[in-house]
Amino acid sequence: MKKFKLGLVAALAIGFLWQSATSVVAEDKYPSKQINWYIHSSAGGGTDVFSRTVALRLRRILKTNIVIQTMSGGSGARMLNHLMEAPADGYTINSFTNSNLATMARGNCNATREDVIGIVRGCYDPQSLVISTKDGGIYKDIQEVLAKAKTKDGAIKVGVAHMASIDHVAAHEFAKAAGVKFEYVPFKGGGEILVALLGKVIDMGVLNPSEFMGQFDAGNVKPAAFLVADRLKAFPDTPTAKELGYDVEMATWRGVVVKKGTPDAIVETLRAAFKKSMSHSIYKNYLEDNSMGPESILIGKDWDDFLDAKYPVWKDAMTELGYMKK
Repeated sequence: MKKFKLGLVAALAIGFLWQSATSVVAEDKYPSKQINWYIHSSAGGGTDVFSRTVALRLRRILKTNIVIQTMSGGSGARMLNHLMEAPADGYTINSFTNSNLATMARGNCNATREDVIGIVRGCYDPQSLVISTKDGGIYKDIQEVLAKAKTKDGAIKVGVAHMASIDHVAAHEFAKAAGVKFEYVPFKGGGEILVALLGKVIDMGVLNPSEFMGQFDAGNVKPAAFLVADRLKAFPDTPTAKELGYDVEMATWRGVVVKKGTPDAIVETLRAAFKKSMSHSIYKNYLEDNSMGPESILIGKDWDDFLDAKYPVWKDAMTELGYMKK
């Protein structure tokens, strides 16, 4: 009887250890629980739409629930601070945009460029300099705008969505390359910029194609120049800044990052899953509908290298514009 009891205890012990080991393996398999995906902008905005579009397929690929939550405040400062406080385990991911990089560059959050790892860039929404064509417009093309700008500093009023934003920096970089100084007029968004442009309150606006397409189709505005490397298929007659001799490339980009220290295996799992999700027709149609191409997508190291190259540009721009934290 004693031997039987000892054998039973041994068997139970082995069974317990096996079950525990199995549980550990199951828990270690990523993902084994909900992933929380944070964005800093409001529902319905560009980053929100991007995130939700990717998540449609991503949930199926990773076979787990993905909850997208808005954590606004300080152009991403609150969201980035939260990421720094969360475990580096892949269950907290952030959408990452130009504004977030600017927040880092200004020292307005606890995160630095070195504190995040790039998973994927999914959007490269071209910035354009838009002029009015309503009732014939004021300017025929970007050359006429620049000719007026060269008469005196601030002769050209440019509408931007918020100061220290991608719009503001894009216009600033173009003006610097062209040897002129614009006067910047801040608005809450693209809709307000268009109203001001059509009302001749401003001379030019910085907008993405998705923002001005309605008025373009109505014959009221047109892009005078795009701040991207190649001409857009939808606008074959509109030159790029580089074609005009100005080495400026600016776009609203959106991607995803995780906290530094996240295990390599989890990082690669996420990168592969995002890549697969973005190869689906749902995402391809989303890009096409918003005048973006497959070049918008950068995976892993390519996305990290892109951020490394852009960080000093934003830091310099924030310094020149007087927004660096002292």
